[in-house]
Amino acid sequence: MTNKNKNRILREVIIWLLVVLIPLVLVFFLNMKVFAISAVNQYSMKNTLFEGELVYYNRINYNINTIERGDIILFLADGRIKDGFFSELAIKVQDFMDKFRHESLRANERLVKRVIGIPGDIIDIHDGQVYVNGVKETGAYVAGTTQASGEYPITVPPGKLFVMGDNREVSKDGRNFGCIDARSVEGKAVMIIWPPSRIGKPE
Repeated sequence: MTNKNKNRILREVIIWLLVVLIPLVLVFFLNMKVFAISAVNQYSMKNTLFEGELVYYNRINYNINTIERGDIILFLADGRIKDGFFSELAIKVQDFMDKFRHESLRANERLVKRVIGIPGDIIDIHDGQVYVNGVKETGAYVAGTTQASGEYPITVPPGKLFVMGDNREVSKDGRNFGCIDARSVEGKAVMIIWPPSRIGKPE
C-alpha cells in the first residue's frame, strides 16, 4: 500500500470519527446544560406521572431564582449539589458509566417530586392537609391524605425547597428527608414525551 493510499484511508477514518463523535459530544453537553430526559421509576407522582413514562425536563436558567411552587422537578436523591461545570461533568460521566452497571450499583439516583415550599415559606401539615403560609393546599393533583412525619410547622431555609410526591400516601419526600438543596435540582418537567397517548404538559 502506497503512502498516498495510507494517508487517504487515515483521512477517511478521521472524518468518520468526527462525524460520529461530534454529535455525541454535542448531545452530551446539551443534556448537561439544556435538557434532561428521564424515565419515571416511581409511584410517588401517580396520577400526574406514571411508571415507565418518559419526561422532558428543562435545565435552561432553572435555579433557586426561577423555581416556583407547583413545579415538578428532577433532582439528585443523595442531595449532591451542582456547584460548577466540573461537578456537573462528573455527574454526567457517572450517568454514562451507570448504563453499564446493575441498577443496585448505580451511582446516580434521581427523584421526581413537586415543589410545595420555596425559601421562607412556612409549611404545616395537620388533619391530612398541607398548609403553605397558612393557606390550605387545594391542587387537584393531590392523591390521598397527607400525613405528617416529624414536627410541624417548619420554615423552608434559604436555598432550600420542600418537595412532596402527588401520591401522598406512598411518597417518600420532604416529610421523610427534609428540605432539599436547590442546587441538586436538575430540571423542571415540561412535557411527557412517551407514551404517545400521554404526550403533553404534566399538570
